Amino acid sequence: MRTRKTPRKSINVAGRYFTGLGDPVDVTLSDLSEGGCRFPVGSHKLTVGAPLQIYVAGSGPHRAAIRWIDDDNVGVTFATPLTPEQVEKFKASHVPDTSADATPGEFEIVPDALPQRFC
Repeated sequence: MRTRKTPRKSINVAGRYFTGLGDPVDVTLSDLSEGGCRFPVGSHKLTVGAPLQIYVAGSGPHRAAIRWIDDDNVGVTFATPLTPEQVEKFKASHVPDTSADATPGEFEIVPDALPQRFC
């Protein structure tokens, strides 16, 4: 069995990914580490090894590739690992905003952005 190079943080943060085909997809990212993360498959057709661009809590795009897919989740590996500082920032950002402008449990909106070319 293969082990991870960096430990995953069991957190949930807002994310958005682009596969290069179709519209961007908003997801909740979990199990974030410097090397990758996971998110629910949903109804989208994804393929192991496919490249994608992913925004993590408004940061990005980060180039990544689909590492594995099971019935409910997708695991991705970042092409360039996140820094420990980024992971700590994302870890702090997963706390829901309970200010007057947001109801408990809402995530900050990921800004609209056009995907960048993969090549």
